[in-house]
Amino acid sequence: MNFVKHAFGRLEEYLLAVFMAAITIVVFVQVVFRQLGRSLPWSEELTRYLLVWITLIGASQGVKKASHVGVEAFALLLPMKPRKIIHIAVLLICVFFFAIIEVYSLSIIRLQIANHQLSPAMRIPMWTAYAALPAGAALMIVRYLQVLVRSVREFGKDHIAVGLED
Repeated sequence: MNFVKHAFGRLEEYLLAVFMAAITIVVFVQVVFRQLGRSLPWSEELTRYLLVWITLIGASQGVKKASHVGVEAFALLLPMKPRKIIHIAVLLICVFFFAIIEVYSLSIIRLQIANHQLSPAMRIPMWTAYAALPAGAALMIVRYLQVLVRSVREFGKDHIAVGLED
């Protein structure tokens, strides 16, 4: 199980690094081509799609590292046990929210596949760009469930498990 969890985390980090490198290279090449009086019509589109993928995969990493912004002013006024209950409730709400996003984004992708919609510049199927949304939602569900399991296991301890890396 630890191998799967470690490989899953490394895959996210690897994809983020590859996509960031790809954006850097594509933008650099586009700048060079513009200086030569030419342009790559597909570079902006590819960069945009990769940035969407980076954002959604990075959001999953944000859950793992507990780096998302949260408003805790009210919860911090409470004793530890009610704080933990609120934390678990928030995690359940997040799982539910991303499950809804997962369902609706998959229905959008089904429509795009059925309609054979292509991107304007690269002429690739649009569902490949939109697939970032259900992929990101699935990653967020997995990460929130991991934090939820950890929070429930550590409920009796004197701290709140907020991420996966302490």
